[in-house]
Amino acid sequence: MIRTLSSRAIYRAAVAVTAIALTGSLSACGSSDEGGSSDPLVVMASSVPHSEILKEIQKEALLGDTEIEIKEISGDIDPNQLLEAGDVDANYFQHDPYLKSWSAEHQVDDLVNVAKVHVEPLGVYSQKVKSLTDVPSGATVALSNNVSNFARGLFLLQDAGLVQLNVNADDPGLDYSQVTEKNVVGNPHNLSFVQIDPAQLPNTLSDAKIALSVINGNYALEAGLKPAEDALALEKVDGNPYANTLTVKKELADDPRVKDLTEALESEEIAKWIDQTYEGSVIAVNGTK
Repeated sequence: MIRTLSSRAIYRAAVAVTAIALTGSLSACGSSDEGGSSDPLVVMASSVPHSEILKEIQKEALLGDTEIEIKEISGDIDPNQLLEAGDVDANYFQHDPYLKSWSAEHQVDDLVNVAKVHVEPLGVYSQKVKSLTDVPSGATVALSNNVSNFARGLFLLQDAGLVQLNVNADDPGLDYSQVTEKNVVGNPHNLSFVQIDPAQLPNTLSDAKIALSVINGNYALEAGLKPAEDALALEKVDGNPYANTLTVKKELADDPRVKDLTEALESEEIAKWIDQTYEGSVIAVNGTK
């Protein structure tokens, strides 16, 4: 009798294998056997801009005696799975709505965000039209297939005047994972939507069937786009709930190494560096004096 594994089972098995492989390569995550905090804090981060920001912190020696070891996210690795499993000490790639959605899906309640650092404004891009006023009726829009970012994309389309939703982005009780196309109550351009893996969204710009692509800031940067210049519509930063965060397990929230990294990430020095380096494509949420 041949049994076929479900896609969910295959995913879990792949994560387990990846975690085992990383466990062999990562050096001494967490505290030492004596409970000290002299070991490097192992942080898994997206390459752009997260890893770049961490490297700037190292370059400017903003951590005192604390050391960090940066592991860049690649392939289909799930940074939250690895954090939950204890294979890394922290990750830096996500925002609060994403963590809440992920935690609910995986029935996990011990991951917490300890630092809010920057916003990578979500943008609407196109190689087919030069202005949102030129969007043709019946056009197809590509959005993230991640539930929280799909909702985020719909809210951006609403801010751009392309659709109308029956839910409010600033509602504190809103469950972003439950926002779907059914919440679109106004669609004057008769837009249709396709959901794509976030990392593949820049590739949809050359797809003849897709008129608009709603792309996360980090993937736009990796694709050579300049959100502040190239986006037809860009998220506002004031009141934006999508600030990228440093995430750890609750048991490490008060670890001195975590506190040192949090202070560095939220420092005025790093805020200035982010704003000067990315010129509006990544924006520090802590501001500068």
